[in-house]
Amino acid sequence: MKPHILIIDDDIDFINDFSLVLDEEYKCSFALNGHDAISLIQDSVPDVILLDLMLGNEDNGLELLNKLQKVEDVPVIMVTDYASVQTAVEALKLGASDYISKTTNLTELKILIEKTINQKILKNHALSLEEQLNKDYKTIIGESEAIKDVYYKIKLYANTDSTILITGESGVGKELVARQVHFFSNRKMFPFVAINCAAIPRELLESELFGHEKGAFTGADKRKIGKFELASSGTIFLDEISELDPNAQVKLLRVIQEKEFERIGGNNTIKSNVRIIAATNKNLFHLVKENKFREDLFYRLDVLPINVPPLRARKGDIPILVNHFIAKACEEMKISLKSISDNAMDILINYDWPGNIRELQNFITRAVILSEGNKITINDLDMNLNSTDKDLFDFDIEKIPSTWEEMDQLRKEVADQASRKVERLYLQRLLDRFEGNITKAAEHAGINRTNLHKMIRKCGL
Repeated sequence: MKPHILIIDDDIDFINDFSLVLDEEYKCSFALNGHDAISLIQDSVPDVILLDLMLGNEDNGLELLNKLQKVEDVPVIMVTDYASVQTAVEALKLGASDYISKTTNLTELKILIEKTINQKILKNHALSLEEQLNKDYKTIIGESEAIKDVYYKIKLYANTDSTILITGESGVGKELVARQVHFFSNRKMFPFVAINCAAIPRELLESELFGHEKGAFTGADKRKIGKFELASSGTIFLDEISELDPNAQVKLLRVIQEKEFERIGGNNTIKSNVRIIAATNKNLFHLVKENKFREDLFYRLDVLPINVPPLRARKGDIPILVNHFIAKACEEMKISLKSISDNAMDILINYDWPGNIRELQNFITRAVILSEGNKITINDLDMNLNSTDKDLFDFDIEKIPSTWEEMDQLRKEVADQASRKVERLYLQRLLDRFEGNITKAAEHAGINRTNLHKMIRKCGL
């Protein structure tokens, strides 16, 4: 379905000109006055409104802007022949999303509309995220001193605009920390845009971040708005920042220093107003010494550091996390709340959790599904944890099959679990060999980079 644009203007020629340009990509409707506009909005809420500041009747554009926002929360772009800084500021203060002149290039108008619609989508997502954060993640979960320090820094750093560098192993919750910073900041009602720099092919990453113009390269059949534009006034989270290639590093450095950039293939300089939070599971300082990461960019990113400790360094938080994930899984599955036996909890506390929070959550979800009663016991735990490293499996004697059919089923289950464990060990050693470099690991293994990233996440690494 095409996005819906409502044009409010008493100039029929202007309406016809704009409709002609926009009709191909948008559904256009129009109103000649405020009364008709409000009636149209009550019948069908548009995605964007183009409002003439100086309507040639009893309506005043600024007054109508105020009325429209009481009817529906729709982004409004003010349009006029009489552009001035004063009226622009006044319109923006009243809630207009942007401001253009009727002499604006129509191509630029289309870019502005596209950007406004994308920001509306992200704003709705941000509101949904806020509700979810209020429901599930009012605080980072845990009571250990290590995690209290993380939470203290989140609150301390939230209302500054300085860049933050979050470090920690895979699975510790670096993105959750970034979202918490955004949630507690004065930017929380604007978009939070996350991008995993390792999950996108290097030749496409710069386009994802900064966008491109039509025809900028082979396959660029239309203009693309980049993540930095979509995150305008909000926060952009750059996960696995170490995977940025040299060109993207230079461009990111310019955004941080000059707060501006150009789309690939474009000549127009775009001003940037975003809070940048980066994250990595690598030691960027070591990469700088190896000439694999720009030193100036490293120091620009590492203004406010937050290190998220691995789960093995805060074992006292494991019972709290386990009970939280059990409750969460039961709620999502719409089943009665389950508990966990002391013996089962002891096993979870004593395990090192190399995949950290992500591995623990996946494990608990699996245990909730597999447990038959209202209490999760040792027998419900993944056998990989209910054993030592020297043994793959350690079966309860009561689980030894009594029929060949049961034996056949058990053999399949054992083979599947053994395969998963071997796959996990293989991936762990592969990542260790290449120091977590997804690109080099994928090339060595002969695996597509994106597929390897999915396998790593699936195994909780």
